[in-house]
Amino acid sequence: MTTANGSTPATRRALLVVVWTLAAAAPVATIVTSVLGAQLAGWNELDGGPDPVGLLFPAAGAFLVTHRPRLLFPWLLWGTGVLWAVYLLLFALTAWTHTYAPGPLTPYLAWPSLWLWLLVVPTFSGIMPLLFPDGRLPSKRWRPVLYGHLVLMGGHALLLGLSPDPEFELGLPIENPFGVPALGRIPEVVESWIGLPMILLSLLSVASLGFRYRAATPEVRRQIAWYLWAMVIFVGYWVGTQGSEDPVVIGLRIFLTAGIPIAVVASALRHQLYGIRLILDRTLVYGTLAFVAGLTYSGLIWAADSVAGDYGAVAGLAAALATAAVFHPVRLRLQRSVDRLFNVERDPYRAADLLSRAVQRAGDPAAALAEALSIVRTTLGARGAGVRVAGEPAVSFVDGELGARPREVELVWQGEHAGRLLLAGGRQSRQQLRVMAKHLAELAHAVRLSTDLHDSRERITATRDEERRRLGRELHDGLGPSLTSVTMTLDEARRRLERDPDSVDELLVRFREEMTATLKSVRELVDGLRPPVLEELGLPGALRKFARATSGPRVRIRTPGEPLGELPAGVETAAYRIVQEALTNARRHARASRIVVTLARGDGVLLVTVADDGVGLPEEPSPGVGLTSMRERAAEIGGTCAITSRPEGGTAVTASLPLTPS
Repeated sequence: MTTANGSTPATRRALLVVVWTLAAAAPVATIVTSVLGAQLAGWNELDGGPDPVGLLFPAAGAFLVTHRPRLLFPWLLWGTGVLWAVYLLLFALTAWTHTYAPGPLTPYLAWPSLWLWLLVVPTFSGIMPLLFPDGRLPSKRWRPVLYGHLVLMGGHALLLGLSPDPEFELGLPIENPFGVPALGRIPEVVESWIGLPMILLSLLSVASLGFRYRAATPEVRRQIAWYLWAMVIFVGYWVGTQGSEDPVVIGLRIFLTAGIPIAVVASALRHQLYGIRLILDRTLVYGTLAFVAGLTYSGLIWAADSVAGDYGAVAGLAAALATAAVFHPVRLRLQRSVDRLFNVERDPYRAADLLSRAVQRAGDPAAALAEALSIVRTTLGARGAGVRVAGEPAVSFVDGELGARPREVELVWQGEHAGRLLLAGGRQSRQQLRVMAKHLAELAHAVRLSTDLHDSRERITATRDEERRRLGRELHDGLGPSLTSVTMTLDEARRRLERDPDSVDELLVRFREEMTATLKSVRELVDGLRPPVLEELGLPGALRKFARATSGPRVRIRTPGEPLGELPAGVETAAYRIVQEALTNARRHARASRIVVTLARGDGVLLVTVADDGVGLPEEPSPGVGLTSMRERAAEIGGTCAITSRPEGGTAVTASLPLTPS
């Protein structure tokens, strides 16, 4: 059996044994270095105490490698710590043997000390910030910075390794067994100026974290922030205190160095960096639970044995029952403690309150849903979460990793399908999901309305512009030439009236024909703007005429309550077009036997309802041109239009149209 990366479980276990063995050996080497340094007068490599790079980096890196072995950054964190511990130990042994036991081995101990540190410092201060957290550069534009680090690191290490006189680097008069005399003082000259470009590249690398932070999602920003600020503070302090030998300065530098692996591990635990929190959650809860259960059972057995002399089967059964009785309460208490540690909120109503406060700070529905989704994923302890807003073909909002088969929860807002919540990983109770889904459904509905409104405004603007162009063409190409022809006919009639009055009658006949055609063109233009049947019969009569003119289910037009009276032209036109579209849709798709259209004058609005007894809406209705057109006509005059399924069966189109301009 092989894992996803092609290695067998046995190989992976062996690799982890090596990783943890070296991670445990690195602090020992660092402490030995500190002990050796204390015996060397004037040797100040560790004046501030044991170096935190060798103490903390290997353990933090091994911890991350155990859970995410395929990512590059955990290996870099582990490798820099181990190599730094090796470098410090070799350097200390070089100085100690040179002082107390000089011999032929000393130059060979000194040689790795010349260049080994160059594999660590540029990696720690430059390459790791570039590749945090996923092992990839923020973009291709940062490749020159990475290549610059690698060139300076490799070239400088090569020159130091071949330096014929390494005293300038070691501070000890030791020969280099691999030195090249022809290089002369070139390595020393390079050493004197190469620090500046290395510092500049390190500053650029830390700046890349800022660019990555700006482009990240809210959840990834929280993961990056800890490491970003730790590196900004450390590199800024390191650059500002270069060359200082003050013990206080060195001690503070060591303290700030220790904050870097702590920041990475804190991000992993508090903000789901590398998805480790879920693993630790279960490990801590059930590991501690197993320990408590075993301790309880053993204690009861010991007590029974002490009192009864021989606990027997009855005492063993009693101990098992007592252990089972405390199992669930202890598990709940442990789970609450671990949740507080990892910032997980299991109480759905407290989580909902947290969600409401966060949403209030958002600027628009889309930003509110993105922020809410991040909070939902964190509070539910999921590896990934997403929302597919109704009407959208793909997942609209994603936080974390959803994987191939996420769990789906329907989002319903006031009986209308608003979208779906997708969750990967974690365990959520029905109550948690119900409370969270209620809030997300409202936000998903708001996002859909916002998107529909934006699209509707664009379509209305485009339709208005197209209508203006059409009217312009009609006036220019149709009415304009007609009026020109009428004018020319009148001019000709006036001229003939003086020369040949008898022929004017023929021109007047032609003039009347041209005016009749022109009036017909004007009437056609007006009919395109407002149906003439509304002027003739009013809104109820126009709808009855339209219903009688088409075949299909029986249509009844009702006007209960007070008379409609005179309605604004825009409201009449919008209501007429909405009912037309609703009746057409019902006849085509509803398979209804009866349709009732209700027109009622309410509090400053005209209420229009078209209800049928057909099959109703599908589970996930897709808004077509007709449904969208009805909403747009209502929105154009400041009203609303909703299409819902009726509880008793069928579909209802309900429009509320304001009688005064909004």
